[in-house]
Amino acid sequence: MNILLLGGAGFIGKELTHRLLKTRWNRITVVDNLATSKIDLDEFDEYKNLFEFVEADLNTIEERAFRKLCSRKHQVYHLASSVGVQLGDEQPKQTMFNNVALANKIIPILDDIGKIPVIYSSTSEIYGEGPTFKEEDNPGIGSSSKARWAYATSKLMSEHMIRASRFDSTIVRFFNITGPSQLPNYGMVLPKMIEAAKAGKDIIVHGDGSQVRSFCHIKDCVEALVKASEKPNEIYNIGADNPVSMKQLAEQVIKLSGSSSKIQYVPYEEAFTKEFEDIMYRVPNIDKIRSLGYEPKYSLDDIITDMI
Repeated sequence: MNILLLGGAGFIGKELTHRLLKTRWNRITVVDNLATSKIDLDEFDEYKNLFEFVEADLNTIEERAFRKLCSRKHQVYHLASSVGVQLGDEQPKQTMFNNVALANKIIPILDDIGKIPVIYSSTSEIYGEGPTFKEEDNPGIGSSSKARWAYATSKLMSEHMIRASRFDSTIVRFFNITGPSQLPNYGMVLPKMIEAAKAGKDIIVHGDGSQVRSFCHIKDCVEALVKASEKPNEIYNIGADNPVSMKQLAEQVIKLSGSSSKIQYVPYEEAFTKEFEDIMYRVPNIDKIRSLGYEPKYSLDDIITDMI
């Protein structure tokens, strides 16, 4: 199978590339502008006849060049995006422009081609405050007066464009995917905590630490992605349903790392813009992806230990 992976040098994209190449019957073309990521081509040396990397900015790529990339492809994974709530809160205009402009650029071309199935990476952020986080729930995005919703809005707009197109599509909504190679950027909480613990510095927890999330190992994530791609024209939550508060998470990081770090509680107004609001509980319902045979293998302790 010939697969085009957009944004394939990112955290999820690289792991997915390795997973797809291991079958030895997939040929992968990765496209990335390397604006927020990097790629070591030596990682893929053993697959050199099955792997191609193209450095390109999908927001500015010429239509003819993009059509050439799509030629003879059997699947497109669309992982390219400006990512994260913190980035959206700090740079809402850039986040909206990048994600929506990217959708406006490439989705019409894919729609015109028509026959290539597309797997699109979205976000749990589109659920807002939930409370149930099921795929059939209505989106719960907050007010446009609050910049933190720029990222969610841009992804939901792209979802609508995908679903309105004539190609087969699969939308996956990620819930706190993490793992050893994730960088502590743009609000990625677990890498930040582990980085601080390893350095013996205070671990920052916003508010009182009662916010609840669940974390999914990157290897579990890519297995779910592959399963989701096999049953198109659906929306799937991808994550794990192992709830933990931020206070408990920080405590467990300290315990498993053997760190001397202390927890420092920081008010939201000192860490984010004044309009920022947090979601107090977000844990996915993963019954739908489970029905395809997916089951998370990594516990929270496994994840933390793997990242230390």
